[in-house]
Amino acid sequence: MMQPGLDVQQAMLATLASRSSLIALLGGAYIFDEIPHGITAPNVVFTTIETRDWSVADQKAHESFITLEIKSKSRSRIQVQNIIQEIELALDGAALILAANNLINLRCVFISAALPKLRQLASAERSKLSSASASAREKSNQLFTATMSFRAATEPK
Repeated sequence: MMQPGLDVQQAMLATLASRSSLIALLGGAYIFDEIPHGITAPNVVFTTIETRDWSVADQKAHESFITLEIKSKSRSRIQVQNIIQEIELALDGAALILAANNLINLRCVFISAALPKLRQLASAERSKLSSASASAREKSNQLFTATMSFRAATEPK
């Protein structure tokens, strides 16, 4: 039997790879389980799968949290937000067909888009940023990245 989180991740990857509007935004099929060397942004990479037992007395079940990282080639939020929107449209609530499990539901539970430097700052520190430092960030070569997490509930077939 295939691990439930991996089963969901493979179906998610196939769904995203077949979505022409997402492929157009990425400039090609740049959606990876493992990013090859030399690939530039924009791209989407599956980074983390966490699976937990979600069984009840008479039924085995799992919940899996699958995380994607989106890298933009822009210092503007627009590209990464458009990619996020396409991924959410393709996957949130999708009725994916899994190889070894039944998908009960799939929901987007977390989205974050930021410059890498800002992603590392604590939320308390973010509120202290002045407009002068914001202007300095805009002049840097940092590109926007995003993280999306999906929660999948599954049962074995």
